[in-house]
Amino acid sequence: MTEIMTVNGPITPDQLGITDYHEHLYVEPPTWLHGKDPDFALDSVEKSAEELQSFADAGGRTICELTAVDFGRNVGKIKAIADKVPEVNVIMTAGYNRPHYMGRWGYAVAEADMIRDTVRDLTVGIDGTDIKAGIIKCGTEYNNFNEMGQKLVRVAAAAYRETGRPVITHTTAGTMGYEQSDLLIEQGVDAHRIALSHMDRNPDAPEHKRIASLGVYVGYDCFGKSKYGPESRRVTLIRDMIDSGHGQRLLIGNDLGRPSYWRAYGGGPGLDFVLTSFRARLRQEGFTEDELTMLFIDNPRRFFAGER
Repeated sequence: MTEIMTVNGPITPDQLGITDYHEHLYVEPPTWLHGKDPDFALDSVEKSAEELQSFADAGGRTICELTAVDFGRNVGKIKAIADKVPEVNVIMTAGYNRPHYMGRWGYAVAEADMIRDTVRDLTVGIDGTDIKAGIIKCGTEYNNFNEMGQKLVRVAAAAYRETGRPVITHTTAGTMGYEQSDLLIEQGVDAHRIALSHMDRNPDAPEHKRIASLGVYVGYDCFGKSKYGPESRRVTLIRDMIDSGHGQRLLIGNDLGRPSYWRAYGGGPGLDFVLTSFRARLRQEGFTEDELTMLFIDNPRRFFAGER
């Protein structure tokens, strides 16, 4: 499938440009989660649009909005943000984030109903609108691939079989990526249509190479977050993956799902960080322009285009 679905309709792979493969623009977290951690509420269209404009000003052209229904997706608000920054393509997600956010709901809803709802979001529209998702999401817990996690993976695989849309998963702290990939492939998802998020939370290069050898994309999105380790560790990891021949299976994002990460909300590093500070860091570290083009443009284009 060469058509890529955005909130404003289909585009072709050559229209993607510089792409952030994993991001959040607007989040209305479940009440219980907001009570525990109010820093999950990205709830201002104006501030989010201001931040998205900074991404556009830095050359960004596509954002993959990975807020799933169980984490607080709001299609109307995301469309409003996208309309304020029309030079950026916004791709929304269908499917589910992870068992932790679903709670008892994940067990109560039949798998067939979850598949039906996911396919509807991809083919008819989200929440009664005609805005369609272009990504399928699923996720698992930390070092745990329990039945609920496997259920979400099976739902994503079934939706892929019906629609052909790519699958971007949540890995908790970069764990269970190989297990997710193995089950998705067993369930009929082509390896080159799978991307694993947050893998740089667990910067284990041999494990990342093992996954990339399957044909699966490995996503890095912790840049600018020193709480997840120094930036030098992520730079070294990318260098190692490229030098070992796995560079074409890397995707780059920033996963700024908290207002404290956004300058428009009074925090940082900001939505343009990867395209400004981090890209400059890579140049200083000796990465070539061809390598940067591969990471920011070519790899996401190949992933969404379904190229092997």
